[in-house]
Amino acid sequence: MAGTVARATARMLERRHVTRSGVTRISVLLAVAAAVWFSRADLAGALAGSALLGLVLFCDAVRSRMRANRRDALTVWTASIAAQLREYAVYVGLAFGAAAAGFTSAWGWAAGALIALALRDALLVARSAPAAASGGSGANPLAPPAQRRAEGFRVPPPRPGSTGSAAATVAPSVTSPVAPEVDGGLSPVLLARRVMAFGQTTRFLVIAVATVAVDARIAFLSLIVGCVVAITGELVDPSSQGERR
Repeated sequence: MAGTVARATARMLERRHVTRSGVTRISVLLAVAAAVWFSRADLAGALAGSALLGLVLFCDAVRSRMRANRRDALTVWTASIAAQLREYAVYVGLAFGAAAAGFTSAWGWAAGALIALALRDALLVARSAPAAASGGSGANPLAPPAQRRAEGFRVPPPRPGSTGSAAATVAPSVTSPVAPEVDGGLSPVLLARRVMAFGQTTRFLVIAVATVAVDARIAFLSLIVGCVVAITGELVDPSSQGERR
């Protein structure tokens, strides 16, 4: 149901010439508004901030279903930076709210959550970095890039008796790989791995539940524990394909 609403909203915004960058900016403004509400030390602020975080996640779902500017590298980079900035803004709002409630260690908990998040992101980035190409195929590693031959992207010649169309069918799979997408629902194993990866979607849900049920201190503690679980899971099972952001 949520996917259908997000897809319909994405089509409507595209007809109104709203780009993916525009949706990203809207999500940042919503996150800042959520941080302002979280800075209030009462239940109304927690409820309003949690609702705004839900709208932020809805913007992410809409942006992922927009077809315009899907291959724009600048848009991808802007969305990545905006995702980090909006989360930092939410953490600041939570720290102000905890300090207003009389918790003297609020900023220490916020710093601990940021440190745990930085360690999680650093480990996942290091794990997902591509391995360096070896020079075993005869390539000179000291040669300029323009003089090196891309051995890894060479298409094998057609076998005797085959036409040129056979080679043409091999080239697209080498030069433009496309990750397969599954239209069905997530399996329990994949869902558990995504939760253990503790991506931003999961972190925002944890913040919303913890602030409404208890307070900002429990939200920061849950964020630290979640990042520790994500780091441990990545060290134990590096092949897990969870949510990386």
